[in-house]
Amino acid sequence: MTELLAQTGIDLGIAQAVITTLATMLTVGIAFLVKPGPPTLYWSLAFALAMLATYGVVAGDVTGMETLRRASLGALMGSPALLWSGFRAEWGLRPHVWSGGLLALVSALALALAGDIVRFTIAYRTVFFAASVFAALFVFDWARRGPGVRGDRLLLPMAIVSIAFFVTGAATFVSGFVFPPSGGDDFTLVRLISSVGMLVYVACALIAVVGTAAREGGLGRSATVSTAWQQFERTSGERLLRAQRTSEPWSVVFLALDDAADIRQIAGAPAFSALSDRLELTAREVFPAESDVGSPTAGAVVALVPRPEATVRDQLRTVLERITELDVDGALPIRPTASAGWAPASVLGYDLDTLVYTSREAARLASGKGGDRWERVGATIVERLISRTEQP
Repeated sequence: MTELLAQTGIDLGIAQAVITTLATMLTVGIAFLVKPGPPTLYWSLAFALAMLATYGVVAGDVTGMETLRRASLGALMGSPALLWSGFRAEWGLRPHVWSGGLLALVSALALALAGDIVRFTIAYRTVFFAASVFAALFVFDWARRGPGVRGDRLLLPMAIVSIAFFVTGAATFVSGFVFPPSGGDDFTLVRLISSVGMLVYVACALIAVVGTAAREGGLGRSATVSTAWQQFERTSGERLLRAQRTSEPWSVVFLALDDAADIRQIAGAPAFSALSDRLELTAREVFPAESDVGSPTAGAVVALVPRPEATVRDQLRTVLERITELDVDGALPIRPTASAGWAPASVLGYDLDTLVYTSREAARLASGKGGDRWERVGATIVERLISRTEQP
């Protein structure tokens, strides 16, 4: 039985070597080259570390070099931490990239110097649990992102498998105290479980990393955004048609980040993307739950609000106040503010395109006046639009 498990472990090691090699090639060739930056660099390092460590494990198994095998198994544990660092950088958070290298080094030394098989099994359970903690940290950071991130189908599989990773790591660690290791069978079984889990984890991480980088780099991004915005337009248009029959008080509010180009250029695309998600989340929190909220482009949010004008006015003040507090990590070069355009249906009618168009123009007027303020669609906005259409 032990020999069968050991042979299975070698086969899984070869499978891991294949998939980590493929993951490294795709991450560097697609993610890093399409969208070079800290996130894709950290992801590339994570897969490269996993690939080299897996090669070491397989070489140690085949040649019987136990120290090489143990040290490589330990180095492999640093990859989840580097993946976590990459996603934190992608979301505009402090990446703590040192954690991956430190965990890889400490784990490699701990396993190489563990001594007999009993101590080695305890050490392996411990470092495997430490690696699973970073998978849990990914889920924690992912859960705190805006709806746009939490609903991302590319990240959902990795979030699910990360939860399973942490549960397995914690169960393995605790069971080591409840049922103390007695021989090689314990480690072989633990390693078999962790190897299968690592295969699934790497596959899901590859989908999340390459898919996210390709989308942010422009491959497929417009289609995804367009689909979400089209859904918003369809739903909101239908609601306005129903509201028109009873003359209910509805408004469209257009929010646009001030100095968006400067923030994107100085802070980078990941930080700007994270700020855009927070802008949308803030709009959803401030405006009533019955409101429809959508994002036509990064840094802009449109809200269809079914409330009287006095209520919308108060909510506009609140949302602009809340936006100035979005940079909780101090990662942006300037304090974020936004300009808002407000188009009431009572003034312009219930056509969604008209309301969005005029509210966008009002937001531009507010931005031109210094930003961090709102403008209601009125005669000034209409004159601006008329004069623009009359220009040759």
